[in-house]
Amino acid sequence: MSKRQEELEELILSEWVSGGFKQAAKSIAQSPRDIAILFKLNQHPKHLIAWRSAYLLDLAHDVNQNILDNYLEEIMEMIPQLTNASIKRHYLRILSQHDLSELADGHLLDCCIKWLQNEETPIAVKGHCMQILHDLTIPYPELIPELKAVLENLIPYGSKGEVNRAKKILSLLNQQQ
Repeated sequence: MSKRQEELEELILSEWVSGGFKQAAKSIAQSPRDIAILFKLNQHPKHLIAWRSAYLLDLAHDVNQNILDNYLEEIMEMIPQLTNASIKRHYLRILSQHDLSELADGHLLDCCIKWLQNEETPIAVKGHCMQILHDLTIPYPELIPELKAVLENLIPYGSKGEVNRAKKILSLLNQQQ
């Protein structure tokens, strides 16, 4: 383990309380080396380190939208295998802010649809899945009927936030057709 990785792990475990994450994200957003280390830490066996490293990546991405461009395909490949809901949320949030029309494959689409249909999926994960799928209907309008069906099925049992977001996207989809 490198000295910098040790420093980042210490930061992840200590700065949370003091709110230093946003400040740390500003410097990390300028360091491809730190991004690579944090990306590796997302697979740490300790849930806390894995989750907070993903959160820190998400914050760094907010500062510098291009800092994760080289990782987008890898993130998409990892999405279906993720079991950590926190990392799912952060990765999907990152992906939802990029044009995935050239990168997305059937695995990401299937995964997002599956999570939308699962009542156990956290609300934020569903929200980001809705956004990703909607964005992909623009270059791929053939996805519209399936997405509409999934969203319409979500409305009867979804939370207020899920239902609100689903209705907004359904409205957008109806305008696209």
